[in-house]
Amino acid sequence: MIRFLTMRKHKPDETLKIGIIIPTMNRSEFVIRQLSYYSSVNCPHTIYIGDSSDLEHTNKIKTLIDSLSDIKVVYKYIPSLNDREANKYLLSIVEEPYVCFIGDDDYQIPDSLTKCAEFLENNPDYATASGYAVSFRLKEHGAYGELKRLADYPRHHLDFDAADERILGFFKQYCVTLFSVNRTPQMLKNFEKADIVKDKSFGSELIPCTLSIIAGKSATLDCLSLVRQIHDSHYFLPDMFDWITGPEWKESYEIFKEEVSKNITIKDQIPIESADKITKQAFWSYLQKYLSKEYYQHYSDQKNDISSKKFLISTRHKITKALPSLKYIYRTHIKPKFTGKKELNFEVLQPGSKYYKDFKPVMDSFTDTKRIDRKS
Repeated sequence: MIRFLTMRKHKPDETLKIGIIIPTMNRSEFVIRQLSYYSSVNCPHTIYIGDSSDLEHTNKIKTLIDSLSDIKVVYKYIPSLNDREANKYLLSIVEEPYVCFIGDDDYQIPDSLTKCAEFLENNPDYATASGYAVSFRLKEHGAYGELKRLADYPRHHLDFDAADERILGFFKQYCVTLFSVNRTPQMLKNFEKADIVKDKSFGSELIPCTLSIIAGKSATLDCLSLVRQIHDSHYFLPDMFDWITGPEWKESYEIFKEEVSKNITIKDQIPIESADKITKQAFWSYLQKYLSKEYYQHYSDQKNDISSKKFLISTRHKITKALPSLKYIYRTHIKPKFTGKKELNFEVLQPGSKYYKDFKPVMDSFTDTKRIDRKS
C-alpha cells in the first residue's frame, strides 16, 4: 500500500529526498509510535515499511497508515523473506537518491537527514553522513513510558583519504553506517551478496557497513539525527564467542573477507595480498574489543570490579542529587574541556540547546499519555 503526501510544509529539493527503510516483525506498537512521530514533524521523506508480522500486528500497522495523509509511506508485506533478503528487496524499490535504515523501535530526525543529504550532494568524496545520536531507556517495558536514562550513542567521523586507513579506524570504533544517510546506488551495491550470506551479522550489517566505509569518507555533522531505544525486547544477536564458534561463521567470514579485500584493492589500487592483511587486522581489532568486553560481563571473577563500579556510580548519584549545580557545571563546562565535545545526552534535554528542538518531539512521542492507537 502506498500513501502519497497531500499536505506538506517546507518541501525540500527532490535531489535531497531520502528513503527511510524500516524492517519489522511483530512489533506494531513500535512502528505505530515511529510513524506517528514522523507525521507529527511533517516528515518530507518517504518511509518504506517491510512487514513480516503476524496478521494481528499487520492489521494495526495498515490501519494507522490508512489514517495518515501528511506523510508518504510505502508498505510491503514480505513474510517469506529472511532479514537479508528483505533488506535487499526494500532497497530495490527505493526511488529516492539517498537512503537510510532504522530499527522499528528507533527514530531518524527528518530535518537532520536533509542536512546529511545536502552534505553528500556537495561532497562527492564522502559516502555516508550522519549527525550525532543518543540512546534512551524507559522505566517501563515497551514503546511508551517515563524516561529512565539517556546516553550518547557512537557516530564517528572518518576522513582518511585511503580506504585501508578508513577501515582500520572504522573497526577500532565501530558504528552502524546503515543508520547514516547513504547514496541509494552505493547501498544497493553493498547488499549485492547479502542474500547468499547465511550469517545474519555479516549479511545484514557487517558487509554493507564496511563497504560503505570503503566507498568513501564518513561524516558526522553537528546536529542530532538518530535516537535509539535500549530495551529488553531487542532482536538479540549471539555473544561474540558463540558467534565465531557457530556453524555458519567460517563460510560467511570468507565471503566478508573476499568482498572487503576486493573493494579495498579496487579503491586504493593496491595488491590483493595487502588488502587481505588490512582486512584481517581491522576485523581482528573488532573481535578483540568485544570478546574482552563480553568476557568481563559474563564471568564471576569480575564481581569485585562490578561492585566497585556500582559503588562509584551510586556515590556520584548521591553527590549530584545533593548538589545539582555541580552536575550542571561539570557537564557544561568542565567535561567538554577534556573531551573536546559536549555531552549530547545532557544537551538534548536543555531547552536552550540547539539539539533540544529535535529531541523534544521524539520524547513527546514515547511519553505521550494519549498512546495513539496502542491498544486498537
